[in-house]
Amino acid sequence: MGVLLQTAQELPGGYGLVLLQTLFALAGVCVLAWVVLRWGARRGLGMGALGGRVRVLERIALDPRRSLYIVKVGERVLLLGAGDGGSPSLLTEIDPDTLPPEAAPKPPGEAFREVLGRLTGRAKPPAE
Repeated sequence: MGVLLQTAQELPGGYGLVLLQTLFALAGVCVLAWVVLRWGARRGLGMGALGGRVRVLERIALDPRRSLYIVKVGERVLLLGAGDGGSPSLLTEIDPDTLPPEAAPKPPGEAFREVLGRLTGRAKPPAE
């Protein structure tokens, strides 16, 4: 019994060492998760069916619980309504020729930049 107590007393330790080991383990898990997610994203994993037959063209939120979706299935374009835990409902089929061309997506943060420009008085004139 004396040998066991002597060994435990010789080991460096305390809560600081345990905390440091825990932080290193957490950092290692985070790095490993980041590497695996980057590797998977480059191979198209988790991105849904890229190039598949079903594609969501647009989504608009009507309120926090209801949304409208324009979905392309093969050559058909459908307007779907979804909300409140019910399954999505087919509202109508849209003729693909009547849809306006897709606008180029705005770069993220553009709206914030415009608001900040207005607040500071450095707003750019609209480029239209």
